[in-house]
Amino acid sequence: MYRSFKTAIELFNPEVVFFLGDIFDEGQLVSAPSFNDYTSRFHSLFSVPISTRVYVVVGNHDIGFHYRITPLLVNRFENAFNASAVRRIRLKDINFILINSMAMEGDDCFLCKAAVKKIHQISGDLECERYPRNPGCTAKVKTKSYSGPIILQHFPMYRESDEFCTGDDSAPDKETSFRVKLDCLSESSSQYLMKSLQPKLVISGHTHHGCLYHHQVPLQDENVVSFSIIPEYSVPSFSWRNRDNPSFLLGYFTKDDYNLAKCKLPRESSVILLYFFGAMIIFLKTVGFVPRRSRRDILPNLKLLGIGIIILSCTAYLYIRK
Repeated sequence: MYRSFKTAIELFNPEVVFFLGDIFDEGQLVSAPSFNDYTSRFHSLFSVPISTRVYVVVGNHDIGFHYRITPLLVNRFENAFNASAVRRIRLKDINFILINSMAMEGDDCFLCKAAVKKIHQISGDLECERYPRNPGCTAKVKTKSYSGPIILQHFPMYRESDEFCTGDDSAPDKETSFRVKLDCLSESSSQYLMKSLQPKLVISGHTHHGCLYHHQVPLQDENVVSFSIIPEYSVPSFSWRNRDNPSFLLGYFTKDDYNLAKCKLPRESSVILLYFFGAMIIFLKTVGFVPRRSRRDILPNLKLLGIGIIILSCTAYLYIRK
């Protein structure tokens, strides 16, 4: 993972990198010293040049699902990564809105109330940028040009399952129903975000699988009811721990448009097979260089070594393919 990330940074030299949450395995369970160690390890693994900006979206493994979140867990993650519940980032007139999915529960908890208040503020600012002549718009907002926002969050927007997802990295069990507020946002929260922010694109993670899903958002005029189609890209896991074929999303964004490409990492199974064949070549070369007189003495040990290599390689391959 470290080498893959470093290679991607060196090849593409991105201006900004977004992490879509779950940067820790058990961030909600560890003590303060362990959390600090995790944070240091993250910055060590995913270090970038000074010219590259990094933004982190909070995931459920970082602070827990909504029902077990405490102010302590939220505050220490926000302080470590400057990751507030809702954050608007404007880069080259492009609006990115980072959202804590656990803050979209829809109740009056301390986290949700602050998130809804911030979304209401951002919605008003975007409305004024889009329609600067509206009454009540401040001069500061009027001077900014409008660009449809891009939402980045950990949970996908509401969908029943991954049934309509395509691609070789989509979920193997596509028809398994999503658990609302655990596998995706609720339908009401999704509609609230779509209506309030009117994004042109949504990018999410969480499921460990890839998916392109098109949301139909109703647009109601006085006499006509139409729909706006908003695409959502769920990005697969970047780690071999979660899938054999990890990948990441590479994006080029302008004020009015965007272009996305999926960049695939080497398959873990392919890497293991390379190690296996490499070990066998070394084994055969070693046997070939042994004098015939000595070969009879060490041949039993070499056979055991070869059998051990085969068993270990096959076991590892079967494990990652299950």
